[in-house]
Amino acid sequence: MYGKTITLVLLAAAPAAAQSSRVVALPDTQNYSRSYPQIFTAQTQWVVDRFVPDGIAFVSHLGDVVNDAGTSAQWVIAADAMRRLDSADVPYGTCPGNHDFRYPGSFFDPLATSYRANFGPQLFGDEPWYRGHSPSELSSYQIIEVDGREILFLHLSVETPPDELVWAQSVLNAHRDLPTWVTTHRYLFKWGPLGAGRYDDFNYFFEPPYVPNGVRAVDFFDNFVAANRQIFLVHCGHNDGEHRQIGTNDFGLPVHEVLADYQTTFGNGGNGWLRTLDFDVANQRIEVQTYSPYLDDFRTGGDSQFTLDVDFDAYVSGGLALRFKDGVGGYQGTRDTWINEDDPGRSYGGDATVIVDNDVANSIFTDREGHGLIKFGDLFQPTPAEGQPAPTRIPTNAQVTRATLTLNLADDTDVFDPAFFVYRMTTPWSEGSTWNALGGGVDVGVDTAPGLLGSFQGDNDPSFETARSVDVTAAVAAWLAGAPVEGFAILPEDLAFNDDGIEIRSREDGSSTLRPSLDVEFTYEPTNVPPTVDQTLATSEATVFQHEEVVLTAAATDPNPLDPLVFAINGVDVGFATGSGALEHRVRFDLPGTYTFTATVRDEAAQVPAGAVTVQVLPRETTGTFDPVTGTIKHASR
Repeated sequence: MYGKTITLVLLAAAPAAAQSSRVVALPDTQNYSRSYPQIFTAQTQWVVDRFVPDGIAFVSHLGDVVNDAGTSAQWVIAADAMRRLDSADVPYGTCPGNHDFRYPGSFFDPLATSYRANFGPQLFGDEPWYRGHSPSELSSYQIIEVDGREILFLHLSVETPPDELVWAQSVLNAHRDLPTWVTTHRYLFKWGPLGAGRYDDFNYFFEPPYVPNGVRAVDFFDNFVAANRQIFLVHCGHNDGEHRQIGTNDFGLPVHEVLADYQTTFGNGGNGWLRTLDFDVANQRIEVQTYSPYLDDFRTGGDSQFTLDVDFDAYVSGGLALRFKDGVGGYQGTRDTWINEDDPGRSYGGDATVIVDNDVANSIFTDREGHGLIKFGDLFQPTPAEGQPAPTRIPTNAQVTRATLTLNLADDTDVFDPAFFVYRMTTPWSEGSTWNALGGGVDVGVDTAPGLLGSFQGDNDPSFETARSVDVTAAVAAWLAGAPVEGFAILPEDLAFNDDGIEIRSREDGSSTLRPSLDVEFTYEPTNVPPTVDQTLATSEATVFQHEEVVLTAAATDPNPLDPLVFAINGVDVGFATGSGALEHRVRFDLPGTYTFTATVRDEAAQVPAGAVTVQVLPRETTGTFDPVTGTIKHASR
């Protein structure tokens, strides 16, 4: 197994729902596909019938769609049942279980060819909620609005191999603002008097792994689930029975872990039992029920009916947010002024207010305008490398999710309540600029980008509300793309008979709270730094006899605690960790000889060597004492 160290941080007949708030989990349907097709059909037809009345948002299949992957008749039955969801536009996701790879007998198809042919990405390509799949096409993710909240559903292949988890990690890194439900097939067990929990070495001894390089359940939690703040639930099937437990992730948050599978001891291949999970986002909970459309009955008991407490906001890590405001956080990069048509040669760069007015002189004969100019300098910095402190400016590779310009008014308009318009300036200016210096004021489309960023009203409505905010995401994104950082122009509405403008508090205002501010929320990927090998490859024994085994160990740390790490030996992936981890890999030798093992560890962008070891394997029929100096066996006999 692989270790890890991370340093950081009762359903009644339901009334029609106002919005989709129910998720349905379909446990293993393998026996229905083999022997009880009417039960599989009853399940999915019930979902179709209750889709609108019950507000069903999504269906998650827990794997083992069929029993024998090589038996085409079973795929026909499964496809017929699941296509009912397609015909009713019910969003759903599936993950392959071990039986979706396993053919009758001992043949195991690592590509899950029949699964991909029937439930691969080609089936969902045009659906807006289907967001992508892994290179193997065995894992996928969906984004669904449930009870008004977007939820990411991540469906991962059974005993997810390291490369598959690398893909999954990239999905989570790109959606840090979405609470996440993970569906996988084999993860929890319930073995009567032997207890219940995540599969461990004891379980795998009696039920060996199906995927040779798959990540085992305990490591899956420690190195993937716990390392990602946004995962609030892991749901699985595979092992007959019901169980639930609560783990704790690396951020101190609970992770609900739920098992549901009825294929063996519940009759008729499962008797149609499925799970309904009703989301109540406002009250931070999910109500879980177990129901059979085939029996039209509910299961009772604490493992069949229960509540999951989920503070959805707590799982959202999102990106970074920076505030640029003079006098706050050491920032001093704001520049502002206004230009005056009534006094076209004068500059106002040192004034405590910025005036924007349709008629500065309040003339009844001619309107003479005042235009405001505000810009924020020192916004950007080179992208930090992994392991470096969080940026204090916007990294040059950032993706801006939102930017807001906030202005405070020292004086507002009175009667006509005109609008004021914000544009992105493209012409250079300074605090010493004048009306004449800009060629007769700010000309939209000439001195500015043509598109309007936003507008606000001049009157205090409600009264005493002096702040005005405008979404300027497009402007900051343009600057990141290389446009000149010349800030904003605030221009007045050309309103007949209106002679009243506004006064905006400038960077010279005595209160830093009231000065102009630019708030930017963004995500970014730090510049990659290769992982560091903490322990080169080592072996528990340098010399063993035939049919014995050795344990190969290594350890590595990546400067980015969210980077997926993959350990490989002789080019074969054998371990996965998130951020940092230790490898423990067992090798059994069936033939005598000298064996050399070379290890590497890689993150998303770089691979580094992790050492090499040699193991000598002696014939089992030989007895005696091995001399490591001469490389011979003393007193050998058969």
